[in-house]
Amino acid sequence: MKTCSIKNNLFIFLLSIGLLIAFWQILYISISNSIILPGPFETFKRLELFFVEGDVYYPLLITSLQALLGMCLAVVCSLFLGFLMGVNNFIFQLFKPIVMFFQAIPIVSWLALAILWWGIGFSSPVYIVFLTLFPILTISIAQGVQSVDVKLVEMAKIYNFSKKQIIIDIYLSSSIPFIISSLRIGIGVMWKSVAVAEFMVGSTGIGREIYDAKYMIETVDVFAWTILLIILGILSEKIFDQFSSKVWRKNGQH
Repeated sequence: MKTCSIKNNLFIFLLSIGLLIAFWQILYISISNSIILPGPFETFKRLELFFVEGDVYYPLLITSLQALLGMCLAVVCSLFLGFLMGVNNFIFQLFKPIVMFFQAIPIVSWLALAILWWGIGFSSPVYIVFLTLFPILTISIAQGVQSVDVKLVEMAKIYNFSKKQIIIDIYLSSSIPFIISSLRIGIGVMWKSVAVAEFMVGSTGIGREIYDAKYMIETVDVFAWTILLIILGILSEKIFDQFSSKVWRKNGQH
């Protein structure tokens, strides 16, 4: 039954991709101008050429490193602050407006500041990813910790649970659904923010390749690099879903 469901989902996914490519091809034929809109087959051929000639590997490595470093920084800092905000209402009320303030700052403002603070290079995209994800993850983790049943914590104290056990077995376990949900959203945002940051303040990476292709009016290259980013986003979400499902099963989530 489960195998049948997987096959059905795969069929629907492939059908959806097929419809998208068909619509893209119809638009390409209607416009008949590759500078404005290259066709899907031309785009995928160019993407294949990137791999064959080896042009894709270094930008892909740099973009992945920047995205993952920014994400890891955001997760570590968000777990720390989010947990404190969740267990202490005073800290929550104190820091929530600050976190919301940072969340409300447009990414274009961060990009302008990144040029002034860190310059153009490897660091700026990392911090842009961090600053984009940090508020989202922090609020979600704080809400997850706040969702813990107070009576459950009191009962754990009565049975002489250590602080470490209370934190890991009660607070952290109860927060896992919130953490997983926010991380899933964060993965999608991560690739978008790193690409925008590289486009504006990066010295290399996929975003920078898109900038160079735009400058040289190589529209097919812009589409090919964009397709690669989409593939990265989809693959990373699928990998994360597999990992998170194992975590849920381990913690008794259904």
